[in-house]
Amino acid sequence: MAERSQGTGQSGQSGRRGPYASGVARREEIVRAALELFAARTYDAVSLREVAAKVGITHMGLRHHFASKEELLTAVLRYKDQISLTPDPDHQVSGVEVHGLDWIRASIDVVAFNSRQPMEIRLFASLSVQAADPQHPAHEYFVGRYRYARELVAHEFDIARQAGDIREDTDVEFAAQTMLAAMDGLQIQWLLDPVRVDMVDAYRQFLESFLESLAPSRDRP
Repeated sequence: MAERSQGTGQSGQSGRRGPYASGVARREEIVRAALELFAARTYDAVSLREVAAKVGITHMGLRHHFASKEELLTAVLRYKDQISLTPDPDHQVSGVEVHGLDWIRASIDVVAFNSRQPMEIRLFASLSVQAADPQHPAHEYFVGRYRYARELVAHEFDIARQAGDIREDTDVEFAAQTMLAAMDGLQIQWLLDPVRVDMVDAYRQFLESFLESLAPSRDRP
């Protein structure tokens, strides 16, 4: 998120912007380096000293920004969340806000976006499995993220249901779980065999078939 200039004109404030901006840039550099290392070699196999060396700073210099490896992992996951169910936080497609059935169909664009981010998706997939252990430092993050994702998608299915675009008896929570399962399952297959698995096309076919099964009776052939 870009920082907004307050424009207060108070003395000394502009003098703090330079070091602050430099600190933010350094933190992002550390996070990106950690993301690359975690994705390539797994979180457990990477030390803070290795991350510091990749950025070109000392171990103590890195600890100035992140007090622990767990804190750095949290920052990496939040950074990765820029790739989410809705790349556009305003739920817009071509500048137009969408909801309901249009929002659900636009999830194809999200899958296409993810297909251009293999490093981030590889890290997310590996950590999500490890985080099944309640003791893993990312456990609470993934529990909360999937809870939020299910609620978000179920909400859009509910809008589609109220609009009459899908059947009135649709279980929107189950529909959300199914859609997310298809997304994540295809991501894993794509990561393992990207030559033979076209994640975007496979998801498009799934979504068309799934929405057809939820269509009101009048819309069925």
